[in-house]
Amino acid sequence: MPRDKVAPPKAASARASVVEHVVQHVRNGVRLGRYAPGQRLPEVDMTRELGISRGPLREAMARLAAEGVVEMEPHRGAMIKRLTEADLRELYDVREALEGQAAALAAKQVAAGMDAKALSDELRRLEVAKQVDDIATYMSENIAFHDLVVNLSGNRLLTSLVEQLHTNTFRVQLLNLIPPDGRDTSIRQHTEITKAILAGQHEEAEAAMRHHVRESYQMLARSFSTIFS
Repeated sequence: MPRDKVAPPKAASARASVVEHVVQHVRNGVRLGRYAPGQRLPEVDMTRELGISRGPLREAMARLAAEGVVEMEPHRGAMIKRLTEADLRELYDVREALEGQAAALAAKQVAAGMDAKALSDELRRLEVAKQVDDIATYMSENIAFHDLVVNLSGNRLLTSLVEQLHTNTFRVQLLNLIPPDGRDTSIRQHTEITKAILAGQHEEAEAAMRHHVRESYQMLARSFSTIFS
């Protein structure tokens, strides 16, 4: 009876690392607007750009398709998925629940003795980007702040799930650039989240994060006619 072929451990690990690199490359490209909704990602271009073979690329695209970042079309390859209003509503509903839980867990970690000074540092970088009116840096630091809160939760599964949600939600925020008054409100909300987490107040941290995500969705909803025109 033939035996299944199994890649040697080192080879399998190297391949997994390449696949993960491609996944992160595309996620970041979508988050920061390098890849636009509806844009095709031809295999020949991607393999040349990333210096990889087609095998790992196809594995990465399969993962991204499962996450809702790309769509696969027969004989045409991967395309950055276009989001609908319903997609966004569902994404933000789930994001509110998961990030609220992440903020609560982060606060509990702080109450148990964890050092979360990095959150204050990240908030300061966000404030500086807002003050100098650097929207690209502001969006990048905004993403970093939310990623950090989830990482501070100490829950790896939660971190992985939220990372997937961030790819699609933050790219829409980038396309619908946050106006200055919206950034003022966002900074205040980020400050409330930070204070609650650093004080180890898990209920307040969860409520502040849920409120922030809900308000972010409502701000986007007011611009749906522009986003989806």
